[in-house]
Amino acid sequence: MGGGSFWRKEKKKKKEDDDGGAAYTTTTKNTNNDIIKPLSLPSNPMILRNPGWLERVVEGTFYCGCAGVASGLAFALVRGRPVSVAPHYALNMATNFVVVGGTFLGSKETAKLLRQRDGVMNDMIAGGVTGSAIWGLYRGVSGAPSGFLLGGVVAGMGSAMLSEELGKAFDAFELPGWFPVRKITEEEEREMEEEKLLHSRMRRVMMGEFDENEAARLRNELLVRRQVKKERERDRMAK
Repeated sequence: MGGGSFWRKEKKKKKEDDDGGAAYTTTTKNTNNDIIKPLSLPSNPMILRNPGWLERVVEGTFYCGCAGVASGLAFALVRGRPVSVAPHYALNMATNFVVVGGTFLGSKETAKLLRQRDGVMNDMIAGGVTGSAIWGLYRGVSGAPSGFLLGGVVAGMGSAMLSEELGKAFDAFELPGWFPVRKITEEEEREMEEEKLLHSRMRRVMMGEFDENEAARLRNELLVRRQVKKERERDRMAK
């Protein structure tokens, strides 16, 4: 009896241990499911790229230095300074041009890197940074905001004047018909080339290289072209 009682106690204890282990295991699994995982970076993060920026900055700064040297020599010549001091003027002017040009180009490439696009806005930002730096040096910190505004406006206007958008606007702009100067269209340019060929063939006709039928055909074609040209000119003046 004692042996059977002891065996039943051991079996009950083992069962309790097994139940506790299972419960512990279940609790552990639930706990692992509730663990908050750390934030992970996106698979395709946005990478800022601006290829060729260094070459553009170095090349532009070099051209600014060359322009500064030429301006310094011209300034010394206009002011009637001795030839011995001309290099001093050229060096000072080149230094100023390099500093201003390098600041502008570096700011422009930085704006392009951050915005990831080209446009007039990059030039306005670069002009504002350069203008605020110059005004800040000459007038103190209080002059930086006005320098930023002035530099941004000047740079934006200059960029807009040289941009393709303004060129397209000029191409689309039509002067009035009575204006003496106008742009020749592609059709008119093609007709002018054809007329040159016709006149060249007419000269060959006059030299006897073609027969009378060919000469008559060329003569009629020239007359028709001249009539069409007069009518087009009359329509243009009427606008």
